[in-house]
Amino acid sequence: MKKHSRIYRLKIVEQVIIVALFSLIIPLIVTGIIVNNINRQGLARELSKTAQILAQTVDYNIYNIFKADDVKINEIGTALKYISSDKTKQEYIDECSKKLDIFSSLKIEHFNGELPDFVKETPYLNSENGDVIVSSAINKNEFIVGVIKPELIQTKIFKNITDTKRQIYVLSPTNKLIFSLNHNEKDFEYLSKHIPANIENGAWAYIEDKGNEYQPIIYRKMKDMDTAIIVNTTKEITENIVYKSAWKIFTAMLVSTIASILIIILYTYYLYINIRQLFKGIIALSKGNYSRQIRLLKNVFTPYELVFLANEFNKAADEINLSYSRLENQNKELERLDKFRSNLIDTVSHEFRTPLTGIMGYTSRLMRKDIVIDEETLNKSLKIIKQQCARLSRMVEDLLVIPDIEGARLNISPELINLSEVLETSILSVKNIESREIINKTEDKEIFVFADKDRFEQVLINLIENANKYGTEGTPLEIDAISVKGKTTLILKNSAEYVDKKTLNKLFEKFVRIDDKTTRTTRGTGLGLFIVKGLLKAMGGNIYLKSTPNNEFYTYIVLPAEEV
Repeated sequence: MKKHSRIYRLKIVEQVIIVALFSLIIPLIVTGIIVNNINRQGLARELSKTAQILAQTVDYNIYNIFKADDVKINEIGTALKYISSDKTKQEYIDECSKKLDIFSSLKIEHFNGELPDFVKETPYLNSENGDVIVSSAINKNEFIVGVIKPELIQTKIFKNITDTKRQIYVLSPTNKLIFSLNHNEKDFEYLSKHIPANIENGAWAYIEDKGNEYQPIIYRKMKDMDTAIIVNTTKEITENIVYKSAWKIFTAMLVSTIASILIIILYTYYLYINIRQLFKGIIALSKGNYSRQIRLLKNVFTPYELVFLANEFNKAADEINLSYSRLENQNKELERLDKFRSNLIDTVSHEFRTPLTGIMGYTSRLMRKDIVIDEETLNKSLKIIKQQCARLSRMVEDLLVIPDIEGARLNISPELINLSEVLETSILSVKNIESREIINKTEDKEIFVFADKDRFEQVLINLIENANKYGTEGTPLEIDAISVKGKTTLILKNSAEYVDKKTLNKLFEKFVRIDDKTTRTTRGTGLGLFIVKGLLKAMGGNIYLKSTPNNEFYTYIVLPAEEV
């Protein structure tokens, strides 16, 4: 026979993890990589743009410095045209030098023949030392010449530049370094070797830096001068902007991934707990625990399907539990009925046998024709037969009233009756059965009870008979009654052996007697107190028993004293 390999089926937790991996985490990582690349390219373009802006800013500052100084020297030259004295001219020049601290030297020079370059072209940038020379003609051969301080130019060129980490180099027409910001000799040597050729004034170009697109280097040729400007984006700037930005994106992606994983784990765990509740409920039901209920952790995230399944399971479990309880109750009722049947058969066979035997014996005696029966014997036999028949009648009535008591179907016709009169009738009925001293303390009292007269007589006869049966021989039975707040309490006191509270409470059950059937010394079915309590409750009353260690036994009957 071929063995079929068992198919491994994924659990819900495993399925959720796989789905989350392919539908959330992987797309999130891919998206992060794409966003990072786009961001790097955008930052590279931004770095290139800012480098161009810096080059234009330096170009603009240099141009403004030269033009401003050119205007100042022209003003001085114009003023000197109207001063004839050489001494006065020198005094004026000295005064201007003090007021204008931009000039390192300011003097009048005379030129015969061809004019020098710094006079022909003003402002003039000395490529050797970086000095800016400006001049203005006083007359044909006389010029005022001013040399601007290089450190002042350095300050003014870079005054508006806040990006202090960029390297900026200003070169002469011969590509010699004139001014610089954040100078680095090694970087400058590399850049000077890669300066592009044939760049027109006002144009700009990139200097290739080992193919690193994230470190743009801008070369710009000034529009109005042969001076060139280089703006170098250093590695430090790249790391601070590009790489740090990439790291932030990576960190954000990592945090998002971890957060997503944690949320998935928490939700999966939450879902797993609820599913386990379903499993536990099903297992408990399969093992016979029908009262087991599924209690989910319910909130807005609880799936509707789980709530629906749990509710339906609980409904089914309740129905099964109810049916099981009903079945158990029916089984108990069957056991009770079976026990009742056994007790009834045992009681009837035992208790009915005695009066029936007496009736049959005396009847057979009276029917004999071989003997002569005198009138006294005849009356005595008939009296015994009548007593035994009455006894049988009472036992049958007791048996017949039980279903009515249990089903609450007793027909009660309550009325206001005199307690003393009912007691007198009941005592006479008992005296006809057995002689006993009964002290009735209610004879001279006007006490009433609201009850069914016949049923109440049945209760009293039953209780007085019990007192005669179980009371200590030779002791009297005292009967008294009091009426307080619309209630009448009848008290029966006699002497009897002590009975504990547990046994007293059992005496109101069916077929329960103080002496069991193996040690029975008195006659009875064990239904008396059960019937008494049922009748009293039907009439709105109750009964209580009390036994004391000094062999005093009390029976308290409580009934309404007026119509209710």
